[in-house]
Amino acid sequence: MHAIDAIKQKLKGLSGDNKSVLTLVGGTVVAQGLSFLFSPITTRLFSPEVFGDLSVFTSITGIVGVVVCLRYELAIVLPQDDDEGFSLLKLCFIFTSFVSVVTGLVLLFGGEAIYTKFGAKNLAGYWYYVPISLFLTGIIQASNYWLTRTRQFTVLSWNKVVPVIAVNLVSIGLGFAGNRDIGARLFAILVSNIANIAVIARVVAPELKPKKHARKYSYRELIGRYKNFLVYDIWGALLNNLSWMLVPILMNAYYGSNAAGQYSIGMRVIQMPASLIGASISQVFLKNASEKRYSKTLYPYCIETTKKLFKYTAPIVIVLLLLGKPVFHFVFGDKWDLAGVYTQILAPWALLWFCASPMHSVFTITQKQNVYLVFSIVNLATRFLSLYLGKMMNSDIWGIAFFSISGFIVYGISLILALREAKKSDLSPANS
Repeated sequence: MHAIDAIKQKLKGLSGDNKSVLTLVGGTVVAQGLSFLFSPITTRLFSPEVFGDLSVFTSITGIVGVVVCLRYELAIVLPQDDDEGFSLLKLCFIFTSFVSVVTGLVLLFGGEAIYTKFGAKNLAGYWYYVPISLFLTGIIQASNYWLTRTRQFTVLSWNKVVPVIAVNLVSIGLGFAGNRDIGARLFAILVSNIANIAVIARVVAPELKPKKHARKYSYRELIGRYKNFLVYDIWGALLNNLSWMLVPILMNAYYGSNAAGQYSIGMRVIQMPASLIGASISQVFLKNASEKRYSKTLYPYCIETTKKLFKYTAPIVIVLLLLGKPVFHFVFGDKWDLAGVYTQILAPWALLWFCASPMHSVFTITQKQNVYLVFSIVNLATRFLSLYLGKMMNSDIWGIAFFSISGFIVYGISLILALREAKKSDLSPANS
């Protein structure tokens, strides 16, 4: 009882910001934990080929989804006036509808050719899921920023957990009922998005009612005021997203849906430490690094954080490196041995990626965004070339190996550059 009382007192002593971070990280941890617990069931019900087709679908929706609101969702938290923020929310809903309709028309008339090009013919008959998913995703993204503005962090935390429960329960239910094709997984995603919106609607829907004294804002005025998100931010977001989302599409196109499915499960396991550990560390790093810059202690803080990230991640990566194949065989089933092999090959890159990624904030803090832009371009190009070389050699293993080697080099260089910028910042006579 004394221990429980001590924990309660500790929680009461947390600042509002720390409680907010703890709430969000808690939701992420629960969501990732549930996803991992469900995985051994879904991987036994659905084939690697289904997971491969699913990875192509999520990549397409992910690439378009990052710009479905034209990045204006980021502006929702900025205005002092809540009425202006809410007008931006409604503007995002309009952009979401427009982008979803355009995407739907493109797939209606050219979807079969696009899916055939990427080796995912099974998705052609389900083209309509993409615009529907994009529309729901845009509503969710914009609403989440409104919830952030209004400090509804508990709702945001539930938004991480509810979709995971919904998508897995529906998938497992359909799988046990004998429906084990890609349609079952797509329907499960649709249900999870609807469940997510149901959680959001309890907070956002009442505020959609017209208010007597609400200040009116012109959409044209808002578009002009926050145009930098559309003109500048959208390209960096696209590049960063493409570097991740393009890989499953290329894996499917070059090596088939089985390889793409194996990669998707392997990457899910690799990214789990980043979601569980990295989320909290990155939040703290981003908050403190700016202050450290002005106190001329940014470089030692970066070194300390990098060592901490390495310390927490290295044991997990070493296990994956040495025991990837048998671990995947035991946890996910005998169909997933190749995913374990992929993970073993990617383990060295994963360690450096995990340690380097939070350090990329240094480029923003020191106003060296151009360096990060070059990194994003090089990272995307090397991933494409790596998988293409593997295709030329007719070997998915070599493609993944080139991916790992090039990624290790690129992220290693980016880490060195970030630390160098931090050191230069500390040595500079004054920080503007």
